[in-house]
Amino acid sequence: MSAVVGAFILTACGTGNYVIPTADPSSTEMSTDTARTCTDRPTEESQDSDEKFLTTEISKMQLPSGICLFMVFTLDDTDEPGNLFVSVDLDVPPSMSADNLRPIATDIARLVKKTEIAQRISTLSITNSGTASPKIRTRLSDKSYREHPWNGTPSEEAEQSIWKITETG
Repeated sequence: MSAVVGAFILTACGTGNYVIPTADPSSTEMSTDTARTCTDRPTEESQDSDEKFLTTEISKMQLPSGICLFMVFTLDDTDEPGNLFVSVDLDVPPSMSADNLRPIATDIARLVKKTEIAQRISTLSITNSGTASPKIRTRLSDKSYREHPWNGTPSEEAEQSIWKITETG
């Protein structure tokens, strides 16, 4: 993949009840936190049209309480010219594993799939890199994003199994 096309910063945070992803995937601890603001965001480097569009679309989501959309950035995919690698960086402080991001990553993938640029996305990646001092250095990636329907079929469990854990770099 080639150099970064740009980065767009967003501070949208959720306010709804949600099982906060923790180190223990069987946790049923509910959070009723009010919205919080992502902190320590990087300086806005650029605002390319794809990033603006995706940021706007994702910001329309009702993010779970305590989860912030930190940044969306795109890269030109040199393996597939004309296509994009898209990374959505979240701020999920209690998350201890990329596995815990599967439900919100799946919701984001479904939403992005309905957009006009979905057919140009070769890889969609979701990280917890927006957290100050992230505890995990991995991401969830779907390297065949265009080929997957991301519409709830055949099941939510099957969709969540599409995500592969890869190293951030």
